[in-house]
Amino acid sequence: MTLIREEDKPWKTDLARKAALRREQVAQELEETIQRAPSFEEALRQAVELMKRRFARYSSVTAYVADGEGLAVHIALDRPQGPDRVGSTEGPIAEAAKDSAATVVSTLTSSPAWAEVGLTTGSAMVAPIRTEAGLWAILEVWSDFRDAFSKPDAKLLERVAEALAKKTPAA
Repeated sequence: MTLIREEDKPWKTDLARKAALRREQVAQELEETIQRAPSFEEALRQAVELMKRRFARYSSVTAYVADGEGLAVHIALDRPQGPDRVGSTEGPIAEAAKDSAATVVSTLTSSPAWAEVGLTTGSAMVAPIRTEAGLWAILEVWSDFRDAFSKPDAKLLERVAEALAKKTPAA
């Protein structure tokens, strides 16, 4: 029996290249859609809808917007039942959004705090949308599969958040 080394498997390289190319095409489509939107709210809605349509493993995409001292759900597509408002300074979504980069939570079952926002299984990605004025919104992507998101997925979400930050009225 002959063992095949990883570098001798061209289909793996080809699949990775095709996935990267598709992710780049979707990222460009998202950035263009956001740029053409007439307002921040419309850009946010269109970005959420487009991400949900383009990525089958995204079980849910939710956008929270700053509302006083908390965050209110602006749009949620296929999200499990959860609160309409969450804290902007405490709680799992706020904690994940403290960094400027996207945060990936590989398995939600190991973090009971996520159950408070309606997510008990799978994995999540969270990215803040910040301007000089502060936190404007948060994007949350949920998958009902563990380890559903990779570093390239997080980079794509960061690009979407950056494009949206440029669209905010305070930018």
